[in-house]
Amino acid sequence: MNISRLRDFHPQQRTALTLGTFDGVHRGHRALLERTDSWAREHGALSVAFVFTQPPSNSLGVPKPLLLPVRKKLEKISQFVEHVLAVEFPEVGEMAAEEFVRKILVEQLHMAHMVIGPDARFGKNRRGNSALLEELGARFGFSVEVVPPVTVGQRIVSSTAIRESLLAGRFEEAHQMLGYAPTLWGTVVHGDGRGRQLGYPTANLALEHNVLVPAAGVYAVRVLIQDSWREGVLYIGNRSTFANASPSIEVHIFDTDEELYGLELEVTLLHRLRGDQRFDSLDALREQIKRDIDAAQAVFEGLARERRFSQF
Repeated sequence: MNISRLRDFHPQQRTALTLGTFDGVHRGHRALLERTDSWAREHGALSVAFVFTQPPSNSLGVPKPLLLPVRKKLEKISQFVEHVLAVEFPEVGEMAAEEFVRKILVEQLHMAHMVIGPDARFGKNRRGNSALLEELGARFGFSVEVVPPVTVGQRIVSSTAIRESLLAGRFEEAHQMLGYAPTLWGTVVHGDGRGRQLGYPTANLALEHNVLVPAAGVYAVRVLIQDSWREGVLYIGNRSTFANASPSIEVHIFDTDEELYGLELEVTLLHRLRGDQRFDSLDALREQIKRDIDAAQAVFEGLARERRFSQF
């Protein structure tokens, strides 16, 4: 992976560049990244993604939860372009749009081509747009390409739309806009042992504090433990069946009794089975957990059939 900070990157060749926060690296983002890399290969340039590590609003006191941890976002972007610039918004946030283009994009990064979406904004007070880029391109010698938005159904794919879908429990909609199954990364921490008492031990996950947590409920998931994929069910919710319980994110992994404390797990959410519920007794909860596991296993069997069918 070629990931660097802005202050350290001084390419010796022309670049094709795209710019944004790219939170989620969804299907719309990938259209920009793939076109940037395609143009670079056609014209003997270096493809570069200029990536704000956080949404600019997070530096302006209006925080948004992230669809991906920053390090995972940068890793994913690096699969599409040759070089990724990880930029903190305050590094350039006070630069006027024209100054930013001239000093950073043209003089430092040797930009020959810019790929952007139709609603892209840049520079202080978001004054820069595609029209200004066209004007500056004629002056400084770079071309501009505006890529139309990607839609799913009648909806334009955006990080905001995906956040809304995940928080509202519209899991399939979010999955389609992302172009991959929503994924969480969490470190296994000690819980209160209630899952084990019920006969279904769970690994309690601590996520990075600024990452979006999907709607409460139960999900069929695949879990990456070091280099091994396992199947299981994930619970997100307030555990309202128990008195004085705190919110929890915990995963029951099938057929394992491994020591997981301190490990980071990658949890891929494949299907939302149900919303969160309160139960009148532990026996009722135990019975529901068994039904959830049966439902999750049916999901995995269906996916396996689809994979076998696709091989013919």
